Amino acid sequence: MKPGDILLFKAERDFVSRLIAWGTGSKYSHVAICVSPKMHLAIEAIARGGIRARDIRKIPRDYDLYRVKEDYSYNLDGVISYLVDKLNERYDYPGVLWLGFIKLLAKTGLPFKVTANNWQKRRDHFCSELCSEAFFYGGGLDIVPEQPAANITSPADIANSSVIETVQ
Repeated sequence: MKPGDILLFKAERDFVSRLIAWGTGSKYSHVAICVSPKMHLAIEAIARGGIRARDIRKIPRDYDLYRVKEDYSYNLDGVISYLVDKLNERYDYPGVLWLGFIKLLAKTGLPFKVTANNWQKRRDHFCSELCSEAFFYGGGLDIVPEQPAANITSPADIANSSVIETVQ
């Protein structure tokens, strides 16, 4: 593992995690970024705790490791600095519930996705938004160029990005 690696967590057995994966059409429901493998440190945004640092050794190994492809350059120190600056900011749990409800309605084929995305832009961070913003604002790299508005990025968008690849 290297600093800047992205940990994409597979949906756990809990209802919310599985709902996120289903709603986004992915096996992933959560994202964290490794900031120091030597210190076993990752930063993530979670519903119970906001943006926090976490010991990677204490994370169950039900995640896949992704890395920015060598063809792309970015400012790693800027990414880490951005993440550290966001520590202890809150996670918008009510916003997650509302956004999930709107995205669920969007699955019916009605044009709710744009409404959901525009509404979320004014809220605090989700894990995947924190990840995309750290690379974009801190590192100068859009890791989800396929997504028109990176600040509404889901774990599925990150996993499907052409800019990152799985690490074996």
